[in-house]
Amino acid sequence: MRTETEEQVRSILGAMPRERASLLPALWAVVDKMGWVDQERLEAVAVVLNLPTADVYGVASFYAMLPTDGRTQVRVCNDVLCHLAGSQHLMADLRANGLDAVSWPCLGRCDQAPAALVNQRPVVQATAEKVQRAAQGGA
Repeated sequence: MRTETEEQVRSILGAMPRERASLLPALWAVVDKMGWVDQERLEAVAVVLNLPTADVYGVASFYAMLPTDGRTQVRVCNDVLCHLAGSQHLMADLRANGLDAVSWPCLGRCDQAPAALVNQRPVVQATAEKVQRAAQGGA
């Protein structure tokens, strides 16, 4: 008997090939549509792709950018250009305002420093206000 989550995952994955090479794209597809991949969603991906749950969990836990719970993830770039543009002050402001921001090596937005990533959404020329607005679901 299929669970509702399994049906949702099956629908999300559509015609994606049911093979091990599809695992990471499948996990990202679930994140794009459902927000994160918790244990129930990981198990559904395993069933749909006919893979051991341990393999799916291993891949999901290896990739730090893959959200595995519903908490808002805030990453602030700490690469050279973002640092020069004030990312360390941005981190301090976010933490002072209660956001659990983490420093991240590079977000690939050097031309728009400082950069942050809220869940999977980039915030460029980031300020504490812009990041907090994005974390609350705003523009």
